Amino acid sequence: MADNEQTENLEPRPEEIKVKKKRGKKLPIILVIILAVLALCTVGVMHQNTQLEKTFYQVKSTKVIDNIRVVCIADMHLKEFGEDNADLIYEIEKLSPDIIAIAGDMNMESEPDNYDCVISLCKKLNEIAPVYYSLGNHEFDALLFSDSDIYDDIKDAGISILNNETETITIGSTTIDIIGLSQGPSTYEEYGASFFEKAMSADDNFKLVLTHYPENFLGVIEDYEIDLALSGHAHGGLVRLPWIGGLYAADQGFFPELTEGYHEIGNSKVVITRGLWKSGKMPRINNKPEIAVVDISWY
Repeated sequence: MADNEQTENLEPRPEEIKVKKKRGKKLPIILVIILAVLALCTVGVMHQNTQLEKTFYQVKSTKVIDNIRVVCIADMHLKEFGEDNADLIYEIEKLSPDIIAIAGDMNMESEPDNYDCVISLCKKLNEIAPVYYSLGNHEFDALLFSDSDIYDDIKDAGISILNNETETITIGSTTIDIIGLSQGPSTYEEYGASFFEKAMSADDNFKLVLTHYPENFLGVIEDYEIDLALSGHAHGGLVRLPWIGGLYAADQGFFPELTEGYHEIGNSKVVITRGLWKSGKMPRINNKPEIAVVDISWY
């Protein structure tokens, strides 16, 4: 009898069976909702990463007489916007730039011979306005470690590629020294310091510096008086968090200081573009591909 009573106590009551059945039905619904949200987020991120965003900046200088517009792009990493970058070219053409600046890393160092889209883009942009190209780490690594011909091919395409070089141009009545600094902080002292000091002290012209690495303004060249510097490299911090900014950037780590936008550092004015794409597996989230537009005027 005691055994029968024990058995009866182990049997679930009817209301318990109903609860278990209900819970069993809810789990698939929750999973479906989670998967649907993840799918929507993925589609949203993929769509966002095809939407070119133009960001406008105003820089004033008593060294310029004419109003001058500079369009800056960087970090394309072989990404194409439209067939043969037709969408990117269209957006830049609409901006009517006086100068197009490329702040490096348009290729992928891991694919040293795959850069036809870079050359094609450069040629078409050069029909819109003169293009000035500064080397990034991917171009430099392709040159140093893979014997890539990218430098020569860009130059042969009629582009002014500045590898620790200066080109002086005149727009209207304004003279500008465009200075391409190829080194980042780790190699600046050995390979870039002598060139940059001479370039910055050569004359009183407006100094437009193209340097791929914004980290140069964290302990290397922030004491110079640069009228306008254009950088990339940080990819906007890749994942951009509301009210916080970029999550991670190469050479700066987590919660980096310099990933995008306008900065006044010492006596220098710096614009960092978020760039057009990424170079690793980490996705761009809340971080549209960017074309930076800088209007320079005396007033």
